[in-house]
Amino acid sequence: MDTFDLYREAKEQYEKLIPEKNDGLILLSLYAKYKDKDFTEENIISTITKVYKDQGNESSRTEYNRNNSIILRFQESFLWRNASKKTYQFKKYGLELCQNIEKRLIEKYNPAKIKRFFAELHKSLTENIEENRDFNEWIEDHFEIRLPELTSQIEILDQQVNESVKDFKTGINSEDQNILEILKGIEIRLEIIKEQASELRNAFQISYDIDDLLIGLLEENKAENNISNIHRVQKFHDNSRSQLEQVSKRIEKIKPRIREFIYDFNKKNFDRKTNKFIDYLLQHSVVVKEEGTKRIQFPNSLSGVIVKSTIDNLKFNVVPSREISPKLPIEVTQRTVDFKKRKELLEKTLKWKRDKERIGYWTDFIFKEVEEKHYLDFTRLFFKILEEDQLPIAVKTAHNIIRKNATYRNQYKLSIETEPVHDVINNGISLWKMIIQKK
Repeated sequence: MDTFDLYREAKEQYEKLIPEKNDGLILLSLYAKYKDKDFTEENIISTITKVYKDQGNESSRTEYNRNNSIILRFQESFLWRNASKKTYQFKKYGLELCQNIEKRLIEKYNPAKIKRFFAELHKSLTENIEENRDFNEWIEDHFEIRLPELTSQIEILDQQVNESVKDFKTGINSEDQNILEILKGIEIRLEIIKEQASELRNAFQISYDIDDLLIGLLEENKAENNISNIHRVQKFHDNSRSQLEQVSKRIEKIKPRIREFIYDFNKKNFDRKTNKFIDYLLQHSVVVKEEGTKRIQFPNSLSGVIVKSTIDNLKFNVVPSREISPKLPIEVTQRTVDFKKRKELLEKTLKWKRDKERIGYWTDFIFKEVEEKHYLDFTRLFFKILEEDQLPIAVKTAHNIIRKNATYRNQYKLSIETEPVHDVINNGISLWKMIIQKK
């Protein structure tokens, strides 16, 4: 069986699938008025006339043939014709094309919505794993549904940056007197987009927790038939974070150019005003002789300036020999490897890795205990961690539990009483009473 060649097939059908600009605007105008309702040929012709007039195309004697050609083109892919009723209606392809364009144009930036989407994805994936359901169900019922919305939010930000770049290019070629105000407005807009990208990046933070769940599935060998889908979700997360980073980097590159242009414009504007002022003085000033001296009289009753002699005064300059003598050669520094420092860095890295593993171990142990016993006195366990590990491990585990509780707040309840409990062994260490319960 031959494989489908998209390029070859599209090349033959392109004009039928993708309308040219005027045809597309006519379709969008018809869609805005009638949606999935019926409309007549007269409605189409009036819309054609309106669009062509709006595009600056005057009516011609051949507009009858033009209208017929457009209507026939529409019937190939976009419109149905009901011969008995003499009416028209959008085909499914034409309707979806207009709907997608409409959705893209009215789509708004909403990081709170994206954060909620990720929270729902994380919750549904957790339930899917706990109930040992088919992973593909989660892909179809949750991930596939949210994917278009998540993707479009990044595209919206990127589109805003493109529009700002276009406005900047238009602005620097403009003769508008308010060009500086326009460029400063673009700079402010870019700063807002950068903040929005940061907010969206924060909304994507929950995707790391989703990745942890997916990695857990791979480590437990519970995803033999779902590896491609798991990699697809992970790749989407990686690409999304990378794209958000690219948006921020593009803004960082554009903003200095705007500031540089504003600086150059102000400098050139100052030079123009200075030259204009000097030219005005040269044109309207006169030289006046008074008692053997000459004086330049400026216009508008400004005080004059006495013209002084231009005879050069002789000066004796001393040049130190060190400034004109040849430079002595500089010894090349021999670079060496600091093995001691490298060993210290390696030990720090290994310690960080060991600490991370111990924190992960205690965190998993705590939530496992809560799941089994529905109750856990974390304060007592904190002192137990101190006996087996160091203080930083216990503190970071407590911080990790509080952070995880914010994610799993629908499953667990963390109660904190401001009543210090002292360690029996280490009298100098105390902790507020903390109880974790399963809801």
